[in-house]
Amino acid sequence: MKIAILTPHPVPLALGGLENLKWGLQSAIERLTEHSCDVVGLISPEGNLWDLIRSYQEASRLDLSAYDCVISGKYPMWMVDHPNHIVYMLHKLRGLYDTYPGDSGSGELRQVPELVDLRTWMGEMTAAGRIHGRTENAVLFERLERLRNAQLPQNLFRFPGALAREIVHFLDAGAISSRQIRRFAVQSMTVKRRADYLPSEVDASVLYPPAHRDDYHCAGDDYLFTSSRLDSPKRLDLLIAAMQQVKADIPLLIAGTGPDEARLKALAAADPRIKFLGFVADEQIPDLYANALAVPFVPYDEDYGLVTIEAMRSSKPVLTFADSGGPTEFVVDGENGYVVPPSPAALAQRIDHLASHRTEARQMGARALERVSSITWETLVTGLLEEAPRLPRSNGRRKLTVATTFPIYPAVGGGQSRVFNLYRQLAQSFDVEVVTLTSGGPEISERHIAPGLKETRIAKSIQHEQLESLYSRALDGHSATDIAAIEMIGLTPAFGEALERSALESEAVIASHPYLVDAIRRAAPGKPLWYEAHNVELTLKQSMLEGVPERDKALAAVRRAELRCWQEAQLVFACADRDLKEFEHLYGPTRARLLEVPNGVEPADFNFVPLVERRRLQQSAGVGHRKTALFMGSWHGPNVEAVELILREAADAPEFRFLVAGSCCLPFAKRTLPANVEMLGVVSNETRSDLLAVADVALNPMLSGSGTNLKMLDYFASGVPVVSTRFGARGLEIIENKHYLAAEPGEFGAALHDVAQRSEQSLSEQVTATRQIVENHYSWAIIAQRFREELAQLGLA
Repeated sequence: MKIAILTPHPVPLALGGLENLKWGLQSAIERLTEHSCDVVGLISPEGNLWDLIRSYQEASRLDLSAYDCVISGKYPMWMVDHPNHIVYMLHKLRGLYDTYPGDSGSGELRQVPELVDLRTWMGEMTAAGRIHGRTENAVLFERLERLRNAQLPQNLFRFPGALAREIVHFLDAGAISSRQIRRFAVQSMTVKRRADYLPSEVDASVLYPPAHRDDYHCAGDDYLFTSSRLDSPKRLDLLIAAMQQVKADIPLLIAGTGPDEARLKALAAADPRIKFLGFVADEQIPDLYANALAVPFVPYDEDYGLVTIEAMRSSKPVLTFADSGGPTEFVVDGENGYVVPPSPAALAQRIDHLASHRTEARQMGARALERVSSITWETLVTGLLEEAPRLPRSNGRRKLTVATTFPIYPAVGGGQSRVFNLYRQLAQSFDVEVVTLTSGGPEISERHIAPGLKETRIAKSIQHEQLESLYSRALDGHSATDIAAIEMIGLTPAFGEALERSALESEAVIASHPYLVDAIRRAAPGKPLWYEAHNVELTLKQSMLEGVPERDKALAAVRRAELRCWQEAQLVFACADRDLKEFEHLYGPTRARLLEVPNGVEPADFNFVPLVERRRLQQSAGVGHRKTALFMGSWHGPNVEAVELILREAADAPEFRFLVAGSCCLPFAKRTLPANVEMLGVVSNETRSDLLAVADVALNPMLSGSGTNLKMLDYFASGVPVVSTRFGARGLEIIENKHYLAAEPGEFGAALHDVAQRSEQSLSEQVTATRQIVENHYSWAIIAQRFREELAQLGLA
């Protein structure tokens, strides 16, 4: 396995604990395992908010697909997107987390409209589950760039500051969510306990990093020694104040440099025992520890503190404060050092005690060495690289990944409606991510479209779009998005990458239609395959492509994909049992479990309009003087065939105005239409509802296809009387002349005349009965509940 350790390089470059840790870890991985390991660095300035944002953005753009595993430990490197990403949490940007009050300065942000808009958007993303990816991050970076160029008061962008805090929290939450990261570990319990550092559902392992050298030893006891960056959080001013109260004649040596150096030297100027060594080469440090009596180390809430480990490896007692964080995980008061209140006087008292009890100090040092003897590179490497267990999901549920060749939300066509509504209901028991293919828009777009249901849209590449267009022309203008995807999905690599990421923690991957089965098997070869058969696609395409020059080649591709789904799937579920029987006739036996999951409807999405209300709406809309017959459908072969039938038979019902809505209108754009036929094209959901509310009758003149017709259920749910072919009513538990009026080609004019003559009471009884059928048998809630029960019986849920 090829591993990358990710490390940020602040500006100016500094050498310290992080650098020692990455080099030590790299060496240990290559020495102790068969893996190879590189350190991958990124210059990441953070002198101001804009530098910090740029660092996060650059980290998010890193392509580390050449590595099998990546390990990050610090912002902004966990922004890297990788399917096998381990976070070994060292710390977050503390100036925007635990050392910065959450509401400090946030009031002023509510006064600026541009910032209100940004914060609202981030809040919506957070409310959707704190899971956001490249698309949302790209949107954020674009928004921030516009803000930077806007004429806004610069104090809003101070760093640290309230806006900076909210932006970094948003970015970190998405980057290290439990769905993005394969394994979590922390360098100390202090880090693990900090608020907002880890996802709430994660129980991270505590893996203490060892000292990076192995030549620490014990010699004399001539002085006190500490090594530290000269910065205010290290609280060397309190150590200097303590020394000024120490009675013993013992020197204090301080190694290190930093921004607080001048102030600290001024504080210590009156005490000749305190000596600042400045920068000390790494190879000199072990000898300085070796000859120390003890090591005072008194930072505030330190993440870990390698000084503690180095001192104890040198058999030296450590003196620390009770609020020093990491050091207190190792120092046991009175046993291997002292833990005192953060007071110079308390610290001075313990220094004097050790200076006058040097044998006791040596005994404490021996116990200190014993305390840290188990902190080794072997322990750390084994803990980080052991096979990552499946992370507990926030709701403890299993996950399903679904792949389709079309976006599903908002649901307009029948296929979209089935996928959206079935999986929205199934999301009561599973977390479901639907990875969809779309045209135009951002390369990747992620959105939670219902509780537990997420749609990840992938835009086809330009080359994919161009070749698909040529393919459609070869098929005589028929839409070829689905068939083309069989061969062309590799031209949109982002789709396979998104599918692989989603499938990592899924129980199964579902091919919704057969066209993406090859992509699924490449992205998730070890995952169970489920096949959702909307239709018998081979039969459907044979009818649609009759007479098309490239028909045979296209049908061969469809057959191969559908056969693979039938033969390799663990589960096949179709809209009707007769489709399952046709699959067996076409392709022979299968090892898959077989289920019927019929088409349904969401009753709440359709306003049932009683006939009395319907008549009032017709009068208000000015259509009461003429009867209206409505047909709705997508640009789908059987729907286009149904429109042709309507055009032929419209003249037989001159008292009716025929309205055709949906993309099925597109092939007729240049046709001369009968005087009583209007093509409305694609309409909004609101317009669809208005049409269903004022129509006198709905038409379903279907002559071909498979599965069942969702439009029948849409009509029933809305309270519209229906005239349908018997084929159009297939698969539904409805009775001819009770729930719908049957008409075959050549009979629609007479059937419509019959509807026009029927009594209001008869029609009212019919539409009331069909609405009850929808609610009692064909609501998606009921269908999905039956599906969940059947999955449970099969041991799949």
